[in-house]
Amino acid sequence: MDQSDEVSLDVNELAISLREQLKIKKAFSLACCIYRVPERLRKLNEKAYTPRVVSIGPIHHGKENLKAMEDHKIMYLQQFLEQNLLVSVEDLINIIKENETELRDSYAETINLGRKDFVTMILLDAVFIIMVLLNIKYLSGFYESRRSDHIFYRPFKFADVLFDMSLLENQLPFFILQKLLELSSVAANPENCTLIELSCGLLKGQWSDWVKEDSWKIIDSSRVLHFVDFLSKCQQPTEKHRPAKEEAFLSAPTATELHQSGVKFKNTERSSLFDITFSNGILEIPQLKIYDVIEILFRNLQAFEQCHHANGDTFVNDYITFISCLVSATKDVEVLAHNENMKNMLSSDEAVSNLFHNLFIENVISSESFLSGLCEELNLHCRKRRYKWKATLKQVYFNNPWTGISVVAATFLLVLTVIQTVCSILQL
Repeated sequence: MDQSDEVSLDVNELAISLREQLKIKKAFSLACCIYRVPERLRKLNEKAYTPRVVSIGPIHHGKENLKAMEDHKIMYLQQFLEQNLLVSVEDLINIIKENETELRDSYAETINLGRKDFVTMILLDAVFIIMVLLNIKYLSGFYESRRSDHIFYRPFKFADVLFDMSLLENQLPFFILQKLLELSSVAANPENCTLIELSCGLLKGQWSDWVKEDSWKIIDSSRVLHFVDFLSKCQQPTEKHRPAKEEAFLSAPTATELHQSGVKFKNTERSSLFDITFSNGILEIPQLKIYDVIEILFRNLQAFEQCHHANGDTFVNDYITFISCLVSATKDVEVLAHNENMKNMLSSDEAVSNLFHNLFIENVISSESFLSGLCEELNLHCRKRRYKWKATLKQVYFNNPWTGISVVAATFLLVLTVIQTVCSILQL
């Protein structure tokens, strides 16, 4: 065999290898909405993205520490069939098979599972989610068998399940839940809850300050991709924000700097945490409650935005940037807490400052942020010296009536002294 034959053989082998890879690799799809968290984010806090007790979807499927919940999924499938006698396992399987391509396309990475294993996984996970939703909503009737349920009658286990269902890597596409729920007896009764309402009830139990009672009414259910997407839609700006006059990356003064420049902080009830305004020297920030698991919520929404949304739609990333600028130090947290813009339920003010410092690492800084105009106004306000002088005069010399009276008296005496001196000079 001459050298040209060897080259030809190498090319042919390479072509065959590439064709095999093309068979299993998919093209980019518009259906893609579920992602593996980027490693640069994961390494900052791996536990924030990792399920504790149950795997949903393919990314964490088969992990040893999550296998115990697989038996529970089988039990929930049995309960679902018992409560919906007109539905067979074959009916459920056929729905998954008919939507297999779209389901696979919903995940950013190639799923290395055969058709049988993939359909089985999606079926069990989807029915598991539906039964969790129904068991939360309906506490009596044919759902009262839940007394033997090792999830619902063990509060800590239930909390772990809710936690796991809020993770970006642990999602199923919303559309497949809708299709399976439509087969149930619940969907047959128009007085019963819709999937979006059931989802709102589920997530409000875990994120009561983030999900409002009526969130499901103002969110278009046809545009919800999965639970994390629903959470992202629960908090979006509802007021029009002015863009910055000059394009620049988002940056704001600290809460202490704003206070020293005479800015007044006000806690105002708004439809969204992101409805932040600045007018006539008053900065209105809806109260943010900081508790132990809020980092989990922020990190998964942050990752979802970075993977899925275009520049300008990264509301959580923008909010993290803004708050991290405000609370650069412990004294800044004190300013916001004093004015009820922040309610700290962590161990210390320093813990809050550290939380947002860590969230800001690897955060996307948008030049098209919805808060860019507001930050520009705050920076301009702090650059004007007259505001600082006025604030210093008020905060140092007129911070209480007695200090104010002393300053006025001293000024009065000084004026009298000057007048007396002038008169004495004129008499000479």
